[in-house]
Amino acid sequence: MSDHRRTVTRRAFVLPSWALVTSAVVVLLGAGWLGWIVVEGDDTAAVAAPTSSPSSTTSPTASASPSASPSPTPSPTPSRTPSPSPSPTPTPTRTTPPVDRSAVPVSVLNATRTPGLARSAGATVTARGWTLAGVGNWRGYVPASTVYYPAGREAEARQLAADLGVSAVAPAPAGINRQRLTLIVVAPVT
Repeated sequence: MSDHRRTVTRRAFVLPSWALVTSAVVVLLGAGWLGWIVVEGDDTAAVAAPTSSPSSTTSPTASASPSASPSPTPSPTPSRTPSPSPSPTPTPTRTTPPVDRSAVPVSVLNATRTPGLARSAGATVTARGWTLAGVGNWRGYVPASTVYYPAGREAEARQLAADLGVSAVAPAPAGINRQRLTLIVVAPVT
């Protein structure tokens, strides 16, 4: 009786065990890295916090240089008394409707290693009448506590920032939920 698995004419090439182990480790590390990127998102997106520094522009000034001939002095001309003009009627300013705080979900994320910072900020958010959607941690750099808003929610974001004493408000970058306001804290809010 012959063994059907045994072929005398063909030989199989078997890799050494160190090569198999190394290949398995590389595949597992690659899959873990890819899984990490998919779950965590892209944290390398630069978050630009608004700054309020005055811009300084310089304008060229004319310098007086002595001339060879004196310039004539202009003679004074009689001035006319301006006639009173009708004052313009003030145009009504469009006021934005008040924000319904309870209808706006807010997520609070802690960008520091201070335990409980997001939870305490979340309690403040709730005390001010906002709806707390969740608390968690933020991996990435944020220069100051910032309220991020999705498209069409800037007015609510500015109101939340005013309620909490946060000065930075910015559109939501990649990696932040774009269906609610997100407060990323680096210090306690008031």
